[in-house]
Amino acid sequence: MRNPALSIDVDRPTSQHVRKNANLLSDLLVEAIAYLEGEEAAALVARARKVASHEDVANGDAPVLDRLFSDLSTDQAVFLARAFASQSLLANIGEDVAGRRRHAEADAQPGDERPRTLVDAVQRLKSQGKTDEDLAKTFAAMNVVPVLTAHPTEVRRRSMVDRETEISRLMALRRHHLPPDLEAEIRESLFREIALMWRTRLYRPERITVKDEIRNALSIVRTSILPAIIDLYGDWTGKIGQHGHLAPLLKLGSWLGGDRDGHPGVNGETLKLAFASQSRVILDWYAGEVRKLWSNLAVSTAYTPVSEELLALAAQTRDPSVHRLDEPYRLALELIFDRLTAVSQKLTGQPVAFANGDTDVEPYGHPDAFVADLSVIIDSLERNGGERLVGTALRTLVDVVKACGFHLMSLDLRQNADVHERTIHELYERAGSGVAYLKLDEDARCKLLIEELSHQRPLVSPFTAYSEETTRELATMTAAAQAVRDYGHGCLGAYIISKSATLSDILEPLVLLKQVGLVWGGAAPRASVKVAPLFETIGDLENGPAVLRQWLELPLARSILGDRPVQEIMLGYSDSNKDGGYVASRRGVAVGASALAREADRMGVGLQLFHGRGGSVGRGGGPAAEAVLAQPAGTVQGRIRMTEQGEMIARRFGDQPTARRNLDGLAAAVLMSSDRPVVKPDAKVDAAMTALADASFHGFRALVYDDPAFEDFFWSVTPISEIVGLNIGSRPASRTASRKIEDLRAIPWVFSWSQSRFMLPGWYGFASGVDRAGLSVEQLRDLAGGFDFFASLLSNMELALAQSHMPIASRYVELSPDKENAQRIFAAIRREHERATELALAIRGGSSLLDNQPDLAESVALAGRVVDPLNHLQLELLSRRRTGDQNEELRLAIQLTVAGIAAGLRNTG
Repeated sequence: MRNPALSIDVDRPTSQHVRKNANLLSDLLVEAIAYLEGEEAAALVARARKVASHEDVANGDAPVLDRLFSDLSTDQAVFLARAFASQSLLANIGEDVAGRRRHAEADAQPGDERPRTLVDAVQRLKSQGKTDEDLAKTFAAMNVVPVLTAHPTEVRRRSMVDRETEISRLMALRRHHLPPDLEAEIRESLFREIALMWRTRLYRPERITVKDEIRNALSIVRTSILPAIIDLYGDWTGKIGQHGHLAPLLKLGSWLGGDRDGHPGVNGETLKLAFASQSRVILDWYAGEVRKLWSNLAVSTAYTPVSEELLALAAQTRDPSVHRLDEPYRLALELIFDRLTAVSQKLTGQPVAFANGDTDVEPYGHPDAFVADLSVIIDSLERNGGERLVGTALRTLVDVVKACGFHLMSLDLRQNADVHERTIHELYERAGSGVAYLKLDEDARCKLLIEELSHQRPLVSPFTAYSEETTRELATMTAAAQAVRDYGHGCLGAYIISKSATLSDILEPLVLLKQVGLVWGGAAPRASVKVAPLFETIGDLENGPAVLRQWLELPLARSILGDRPVQEIMLGYSDSNKDGGYVASRRGVAVGASALAREADRMGVGLQLFHGRGGSVGRGGGPAAEAVLAQPAGTVQGRIRMTEQGEMIARRFGDQPTARRNLDGLAAAVLMSSDRPVVKPDAKVDAAMTALADASFHGFRALVYDDPAFEDFFWSVTPISEIVGLNIGSRPASRTASRKIEDLRAIPWVFSWSQSRFMLPGWYGFASGVDRAGLSVEQLRDLAGGFDFFASLLSNMELALAQSHMPIASRYVELSPDKENAQRIFAAIRREHERATELALAIRGGSSLLDNQPDLAESVALAGRVVDPLNHLQLELLSRRRTGDQNEELRLAIQLTVAGIAAGLRNTG
């Protein structure tokens, strides 16, 4: 029995293509296993595949398969877990190459005619009456920043991703009609890659380090994201450049090496490493472009005049060749190249690629100086009729420099407000001030902090010893201050304050940053870095506008924000979901965003929202462009930052075409969203959504926090204990040593429900909320038809419902030692799932989940066919583990099933 609420058409051409690809790759896997491990091993895999394909595995009742798994030795279990996990990865490749899954997220839904590119968005707005001046003004204010975070939801090792990339490339070649000899050659290459994959570990034996995270992310940035940005700026310059300067409307951000919230391994040294690593990537690209220009611009003054400014620039070249004395463009570019080499030596300790060695020229002190020299070349070409000789390459280079500087990605610093409190307390204590900061109430704290920012006297003394935590905090901030001096102000994105709840939470980091020279105190304080509170829980989101008002009413806030004040606020989807459930979380974020925008507007300040989304539906996931378009009117304002993390980085940006499509779509969505007028919400719509969110919140809390048996239920019916031991990231799974759900990080919370096929964070609370609020299907249809936010919420929830599978989830419930409470809790969950599915279909008028998105429905169903047997194997292994088998090989086998299920569902946290 397949998921009863999910229907697919197996005769669709794409289904046939996917099935053909998957069968070929699976056959090659068995062939590789036979070659490397022997025929007996291959026979075991073939038998398991055959049983899984004939039994109704997804029904949760597969007696033949279960008997096969129960008879396995531990070694055989490890082997079969590897085989199924490998098959899961290969099935994804077969699906991607068939051209379906990769485009399912980005493709328009029925009736959706939104612009897919920034060029299309410009044309749409011009057709609606926007003038060139209007567009130029909008572009000048735009700031679109996807931020790569250190949150570890990618279970695959980089070496496995490399194997998958090569297999994908080879499979793509087979889409063409090839002569038999070439077809055979490609098949043999596929066999070789799959055999190599089989010999490669699927998981990491040790916990990944921050250095590993930086290196892995930069690998994708270098190979796909940066080339996509370069491509886009080249395209935009040629097609819409007449509307004004487009750079730096699209930039990159990162938390890698700077996000120390709950992570003792992130410090000043990781910050330095991140900047040096990033700088190396972008400076090497700049050097390569300058060398290309040098090669092309062998333009002689014997045939064309040049500007005086260019001649002056060329005259600064050291030891010019006698053969190029009449080629000022080359001489100028030689100087530029040498200065880039000097910059690289200064920032990374190594010369740029292609450099001949050390240089004694003065390095650029700031990216603006590099842009200025390039502009001299552009200006000379324009004035002397030669701009078309190099196409848009020079302007694209300038745009990328404006967007990326010498740092490539702006790096955020993030820390928990509790750490700031303790650090401030220690500084006052060691200074002998008699101030016991932690004992002060909120008003007294604010008064003290404001006074501290009104002068330049430091709190920190170089002659005083501080605790390890305080020393680490100050060292990290000192490294950030040095980075600003080395790379310029643009290298720091924002200072994010986790767990923000009060005005003092905003003031505390300002006082700390003052100690290292990133904030200057006095009558009119200034800052070199934006400070952004992160409102995470439902309560904090509700209280956020009041905190913002308190902050903006302070004279020092206006001084710190500068002449064109823009305040950044980060909104948390993950902890708000774990706090109050899917509907209350999404509603809380939307209402909070609107209220923050109104408050900022009332105070005459611009707003930049930073959306802390995860990959899964429960953590705000889904197509980024769709999420932007669903934001309340007036909250985007041309500016938006959004987190991208874990496996979603590879999914959305893993190759250049996919990266380009997603980045272009994001920019287009921001432009379109910024143009929407702010209208007063319909009172009935607002009341209905408020009632639904409140009722949903209480329904979710009743299960997760008010039921005393739920904590044990969660730890027993999901593989959370095994996930905690899986080395997918460099930070701990929980903020404390307790088992409390409120202390658990959102990623393992979501990951665990995904593994056991509940997908609970993506839908639980909606149905009970509807019933508690007394809303009818007709009211819900009206909401969905006239409210983009609610339509998006339903669409994402429907995907989570389709990905969940109650028959298999019920098997995990059997793992609980508390049978009575487990069955009682599961009965409530199952009722909620059935009712949510019923409502989702009734609102949309569908007959099965995702039947209005057949490609996506097919993706979910095909993933289930691969993953369902892995769930059965995981259940057998968990059962052994829970009954006392502590064999290390058994732990390995369980972790392999975790990796395989995550890969097949493409869903961790």
